[in-house]
Amino acid sequence: MKVTNVRLTDKIVQSIDKLARKHDLTRSEVIRQALIVYLHLVENVGTMLRPVAFQVKPAQIIYTRRGDVTILGVPTGHSIVVGSTSSGAVGPKPMDEVKVDGRVLGKFMARVALMDVAATGAFPILLSVTLGVEKEPTGKQILEGIRGEARVVGLDPNQVLMENTEDNFETVQTGAGLTVVGFVNTDELRLGKTSPGDLIVAVGKPKVGDEVLPAEARGEIADLRNVISLSQKKYVHDIAPVGTLGIAYEARMMAHAVGKQLKLEEVQGLDLNKSAGPATVILATINREKLDELTMLLNKPVTVIGEIL
Repeated sequence: MKVTNVRLTDKIVQSIDKLARKHDLTRSEVIRQALIVYLHLVENVGTMLRPVAFQVKPAQIIYTRRGDVTILGVPTGHSIVVGSTSSGAVGPKPMDEVKVDGRVLGKFMARVALMDVAATGAFPILLSVTLGVEKEPTGKQILEGIRGEARVVGLDPNQVLMENTEDNFETVQTGAGLTVVGFVNTDELRLGKTSPGDLIVAVGKPKVGDEVLPAEARGEIADLRNVISLSQKKYVHDIAPVGTLGIAYEARMMAHAVGKQLKLEEVQGLDLNKSAGPATVILATINREKLDELTMLLNKPVTVIGEIL
């Protein structure tokens, strides 16, 4: 038998002594048994000395796509979720087709990408912004809008925001890209949770271009807070922001993802094929009996647009 000296903190020693008194053992016996249990776990359950996350090989990563989102599943039981969006000819530059303040552009770009990632159940952990404009003043304005949306989900922009601007050449038209990276336990992903009998509801109305800002002022479009509220309810199954391809297309994709048929409703005053621009509509599949509760939860237009068969 060999004697080994080990330095322990006062807190650990106190815990050991507490267990020793409770079970009428010596301090040495508690330490010896603790090491036996630990070594058994290391040998038979999985490495604790060298976390399994660092042993993942590229071939073990499972890639899944949903719209503009890519999910990378790793064998540790976690998934990395990546969402992206881009914009061109929208902003304050002379040659922009749609004239908006840089802050507005940044806000809606961040909203789209953050909504895409948050809708999967992942928590955003990084935003990477690539701007085809100068840092001052246009880039700064766009970044201010992005920072504001990042705060909506509780992120500190100073920690999670990466940025790159074009300061070598003078630009006359605005171009921008944004990538959001999220992290989630794989078993908590909101993918393929839809069941037969679920209703598909649309939160918000499809708006695009110059329609967006007036509609936001009237409370007619969905936003990031709506996605967060939906993701916190167990009776909400799958969540999908709607973009350029429209409500009907996204609803069919939700049904297709679970191998089910979709029955679309004819809805007066709601164009199911119209572009929803910067994710002005969110689709959600829900338990039928929870429709009234959902409507009260969200201070936005809620419309039943179909049923999963």
